[in-house]
Parts: sequence; structure tokens; C-alpha cells
Amino acid sequence: MHSFPTPADGAGAASILHQPPSVGSNTSSFDNTSTQVLRTPPQQHIVHTPPQGINAQPLGISQQQQQQQQQQQQQQQSQQQRSVKRPRPVKSCTECRKRKLRCDRLLPCSQCQKSSRICKYAADHDPANLSDGSDTEPVDTNRPNKRSCPPGTTNSNNASNNEIATTPVKNGGSPGMPMLEELTLRMDRLERHMQGRSPALTDTSGGRILYAATDTVRGLTVKRGGTATRFFGQHSPRVMLNVFPEARAYLMGHHQSHASDNLLRSFGLLHKHRQDELHLALKPITVFVDSMMPVQKRMTDILPKKDICDQLVTVYFDTSESIYRILHTRAFYDAYNAYWDGKMQSEFFLPQLLCVLSVASRFETKSRGMGHERSEGVHIPTACALVQSWLDSLKGKQLVDINTVQVQILLIHASRMITPRLQDSWNKLGYVLRLAMSMGMHRDPSESDQRIPVFWGEIRRRLWFTLADMDLHMSIACNMPSLLRDGDFTCKPPRNLDDSELFPGMQELPAMRPIDQVTDNQMQVYAAITLAVRMRVAPLVNRIDSIRDYSEVLDIGTKLERFLDDINHIYPRQGSYSAAQKSKQWRSRVILDMHVRRPLLALYRPLALGAADVPAEISRSFLKSSMVILKYLDELDPIQPQFHVVAEMYHQILKPDIIYCSLSVCYYIQSAVRQNSDSLVFNQHSGACLSGGHGEDLSLASAETVVPWSPARLVSTVQESLELLIKYMGGGDTKDILCLATILETVKTAEPSVQEVTRNLYAVLDSCLRSSNISQEKFRAFSSDQYGTDSYMHGQMTYGYANSVGSGGSANNLASWILWDGWE
Repeated sequence: MHSFPTPADGAGAASILHQPPSVGSNTSSFDNTSTQVLRTPPQQHIVHTPPQGINAQPLGISQQQQQQQQQQQQQQQSQQQRSVKRPRPVKSCTECRKRKLRCDRLLPCSQCQKSSRICKYAADHDPANLSDGSDTEPVDTNRPNKRSCPPGTTNSNNASNNEIATTPVKNGGSPGMPMLEELTLRMDRLERHMQGRSPALTDTSGGRILYAATDTVRGLTVKRGGTATRFFGQHSPRVMLNVFPEARAYLMGHHQSHASDNLLRSFGLLHKHRQDELHLALKPITVFVDSMMPVQKRMTDILPKKDICDQLVTVYFDTSESIYRILHTRAFYDAYNAYWDGKMQSEFFLPQLLCVLSVASRFETKSRGMGHERSEGVHIPTACALVQSWLDSLKGKQLVDINTVQVQILLIHASRMITPRLQDSWNKLGYVLRLAMSMGMHRDPSESDQRIPVFWGEIRRRLWFTLADMDLHMSIACNMPSLLRDGDFTCKPPRNLDDSELFPGMQELPAMRPIDQVTDNQMQVYAAITLAVRMRVAPLVNRIDSIRDYSEVLDIGTKLERFLDDINHIYPRQGSYSAAQKSKQWRSRVILDMHVRRPLLALYRPLALGAADVPAEISRSFLKSSMVILKYLDELDPIQPQFHVVAEMYHQILKPDIIYCSLSVCYYIQSAVRQNSDSLVFNQHSGACLSGGHGEDLSLASAETVVPWSPARLVSTVQESLELLIKYMGGGDTKDILCLATILETVKTAEPSVQEVTRNLYAVLDSCLRSSNISQEKFRAFSSDQYGTDSYMHGQMTYGYANSVGSGGSANNLASWILWDGWE
């Protein structure tokens, strides 16, 4: 690079500009205060130009001759200098230097990695780190240190980039402008890259999102001096209770008058009675479980007659083999017919049959699978215990058989129908998912060197996506981390084909049908399309504390809402359908809708309920999704003969979602009734705005309003859901029903009265007693036996609850019932 001469008088400047250059030489410039010659590459000839001072005069002929002589002398000196090797610090490792190999200058370098040699570099000031002619110049101390490179990460691109980035300025000179500009550009790109990875701070975030208070998002129960703990997430009613301080104070006995003592004591007695009944019903039949007979024989002994089995198997394949594809219909029926013909060929069939009958018995029998008689179905606890006993007896290759995986998944579905805690199923699913991965099911069958038959390859794909969807669903429901993440598997989605198109011995799969064409596997195929986006929800919810803006949340939420719109096109509400077809169409639409809406609710929940400055679209979408789930049954005609069966199935499958969505809607009722200016229910720009003219419309409201329903409509919806929960209440539902009823009573008015709340809750208690078939006389007898000497409340420990759900209650008031004292 050349510098410009200093200003001179016009004559001197003109003489310089018109001076003819020497042949074969390049002009070199000097600093005004220094005559030091800049070192140039050996290929260039050096020409010295005298400094141009203020009194410089035009050169004469004699002066030109003297200048040419000086140029010749300088050329001779430069040639002598070139005879000395140019100093250059050695950057290669000692091994590559010995063997004269090209070194990529990493640690370890690629050459040493290939040859399994120890890669070492000489110290910067070590004489071994200098080339043969470098003793005339010190080592460049600005040269960066060698960077460590993990084994297996070296490539040509990294090597080339590393050479460019770590090459020092030659011969100790100052870096030129191109190098400075390049380094500046690199720093700018690095800063932009780091800013992209770390979300920018926003005016509304203040460095991070102000999500809802921690005690309204998660909680931890602590028992036995801290040795026994249990985690509860944002969907748990005991955590949701913290969103409603008045209801929590009422249930924890914080009121001075203790007007609710008798009421809570009565609910406590009902809870204990229903719990005892549930525990008794969940016990397997001893004569079958403890028998010394072979387990296959005991399984056969609890089967109902063939006509009952035929009916239950048909119900199972009509209702349960939808989004979770576990069994191939044709293969199962072949084995089923062979069994009744006395030609059972597989030891896996009976466990599969018992699980199928258990799932169907939960919906189709009067006893809901809890009766000991075989006249209408199987006893689910006994069937599950025998299947588990059979699984425990498997060894070796039996454990990695695909039929074993089918039995494991079916057992989780059967036990989930009666298990009070979903976390138990979540724990078992983790084992089954890892078992499937140990069998290589997370990799696509086409990757196998030993070709897997086409039929079994497609069955493996169906099973894998069933496990992946179950893992996501149960993780969100339990507020736990999911085992699988997007990108952890390469298994391709199953094809949209009927079961009749798949058979053993087939050579290739038929062409996939369009997604809008109804097949036996249509629902699972569409669920697989949405799985990648849905799988992003669980990790994001678990790190909600660390996110800094709403961009990722809104991005995932927008995609999920698009999927919801697509479902309405695949399963339209309008059409000429028969009653049976309409019911099946409704069931398919609801199953797909809830599998997409559940992650959406989980994603928006920490922000929509109690967070500050949350975008209005999050609040609108959260409320809309909650209302849609609560209004599923409104699409069916209640006078149809199958309505009550469908309603009970809806309650059985969606009971946790009904409770959770009802509590969420209560939050909006509370904000709407009290006209809280700080609530995000209302438009933040143009003031509070509630619209009651939308009626049944479930579409999103305009940008000026968040709530498209009137408070009265919201209260009516929650009240209907509460009545449904009471009508089909189970042994472990008492606390959830009391929690929801209390919250609803305290949010309906701006200033709830303790007496009014107590009076309305007594009506809820009467409804629960009627649903439980307990008369007033029988209940009084229970109360007299339990509370005659305060025996029910004596001896109970008071457990602390880290996030204030169970702490702070009246510990000395033995007459009151601590709602969340206990894990059941």
C-alpha cells in the first residue's frame, strides 16, 4: 500500500509528477520523518525517492545520474538481503514439521489425529519454534494461542478459516486497511450472530418476560421432613388455586368466623368415603392374581363369553385405534378367530386381547370395568395385573419383540383408564419408549442393513409415532419434560393407508393417499404432520423462566392455530351425514383438535393467567381454546340415544382438561366482573371492552377486545362443566370438584360473601351425594361415626407446601378440612 507525499510547492510537485519511472521498478514512498524502508516481497525492486521538503528544487541531469547510481546500489543491497531467509515463526506442530506435512494448526491437528500421534506445539519463545533464518527477528507476540479442537470436528473448511483468522501481520509491520476492514466486518457479523442467539430486550420484557407468579405455575409438596417430595405443574388444580386468593383463603380456613367448618368437614367425609370405595374397587381379584396356575390359564379364566368379546373388540377398533395406532386390524382378527377355533399360535395374543377388552369395558359396561362378574366385560384391575405378571416373566429376545411393545402400550392405555394419577402412566411410558429405542425403532426401517419386511416396517413406524405422541401428551398433562425432542429420531411418518392394504409378505408399500382422504390411519398421519411443532412446546414451557421475548412463543402458537384451522377442513362440521357418521366425524375432529389444543394451552398458560403486558393475541387464543374444549358436546344433539355414552366418554378422556379449562375461564370471569384495570383481559390501548353479542360464536374477536363472551355466558359454561363433572364423578374427584365450585362462587361477584359461598357449596355437596348414591341418612351415619369424637381429624400431619398451596392453613383448627393435605 502506498502513502501520499506531503504538500510541496507547485514546481516541486510538478517535477515529481512528470518524473519518468525507472524501467522494471516500482516507486516506494517514505514517511516525512523517517527514512526507514518498508520491507517488500522479494519479487519487487526497491526505488528510493528523496524526501520532498519545502525548499525542494527541480532535479538536473547530473542529479538524475546520481539518482540512478543510488538505485543500482540499493538493488545490490536488496539482493544481498534476499540471500538471508525471511524470518517466519513456525506455526505447525512439531510432528508435522518433522515429517514436512501440511498442518491445519489446530490442537490436535488432523494429521496427528489420522496417525494417532501426540500433537504438540513449541512454546512461542522456544528456539524450536523459529525457522532456520528467523534468529534475526523476534517472534510475533501478538500471534494467538492454539485453539483446542475436539476429535472428529476437523475439516478442510475449518482449517482454511482458521488459517485466515490466525495469520499474523508479516514482519511485524502494521496491518493494512483491508485487514482491519476484514476484522471489523467479522466482529460485526459475530455481534449480530450473538444478538440473534440471545433475544433482544424489549420495552415490555425488561430483560425477560414477566410471566405469572411462580406459585401459580408450579408447586412442590414436602413430606417426612423433606425426604418425600412431589412436583405439581401448572395444570394441577392445587397450583391453579393460587390464582384465586379469595377461594384459597376460604378453603384454607383463613376466615375468622370459620363459617365453612361444617361444610368442609362434610366434603372431607365424602372424599374419604369415595376414596375407600375406589381403593377397594382397584384391588385385583385375589383368586386369579395369587393362583399358582400358569398365567396364560388365568388369563383365559377371566375372559367373558365370545359374544361379549366380539362386541367389545368391535368397540375398541371403532373408538380407540385412531390417533394411537397399536394393532393391525386384520392381523389381530386373524389371531382372534384362530383363538376361538382352538388354534392359538402366539403367546402374545392373550395379553393383547385382555388389554383390548379392558379399554372397551371402560366405556361399554355398566360397571365401567370395575365389576367382578364376567357377564358384561372384564375386571380391569385383574386383567392389568395378569398382563403385568406375564410381562415380568419374559426374558431375552422376548423383551425386544415388536409384539411385546404392543402389549406394553396397550397395558398403559388400559391402566390409564382407572389409574387416579397420570404420573404413574408417564413413568411406565418412559420405560417403554426406551425399550423401543433399544430396538432401533427411532430409526427408519429403511436404514437397516438387514432388510426389515415391508409390512413390519410400516407397523414399526405406526408404533413409533404412537409412542412419540403419547410421550408428548403425557408430559404436557403431567407438566414434566418430554423424553423425545424434534430431531432425536429419523423414523419416517406412516402412510395414509387402510389396514387392508398392508399384509405380511408384501414387497412394497402402496402409494400414499391424500391427507383429506379417509383411511384407517388418516388421524395418525395428520398428527404426525403436526408433531414437530407440538414437540417444541414442552421444552419451551420448562424454560419459560429464561425466555426474553414473545417471538418464539407467538411463532409456535401461530403454527398450532393454523393446524387447528386445517382440522376443520379435513373433518367439516357441515355435511349430509347419518347419526352414526356424524358421531364418528365429531369424535375424530375432537381427538385431533384436543391433541393440538393441549400444547397451545400449555404454551400460553404461564403468560395468559397473571402475566404483565402479555400480548392480547395470547389472552384471546388461550380463552378461545379453553372455551372450545368446554363446548365440544354442544355440537351433538342431546336427544340422540348415544349422546349419554359419548358424553361419558368425553368426561373419561378429557376430565383433567375440563377441570383445567374451567379454572382458566374463571380467571377471565374474575377480571371481567371486577373491571380490574390492571387485568390483561381488556384491551390495553382503548380500555376495558367486553362484548356479549357473540353468543355461541367461537371465532376470535377483533383486536379491540380479548373476551368475545359476556361474563354471564362464561359463568354458564363453567357451571355446565361443573355439573358434568359431578354427574360422572369418580372416587378421586371430590377435591377437584370442590376446588372448581369454590372458585366459581368467589369470582361471580366483585365482593363474594362467605355466607353466600357456603350456601351455594352446600347445594354442590347435595349434588355430589346424589351422584355417589349416598342418601342423607347414610351420610349422617358416616358423619356420626367419624366426627363423634373428632376421630377423622386427629392424628393427621400438617404438611407444608412450598408454593403456599397447602401452607398457611389453620393448623390448630381440627374441625376444618385441609383440602390438599395428602397426595391423592
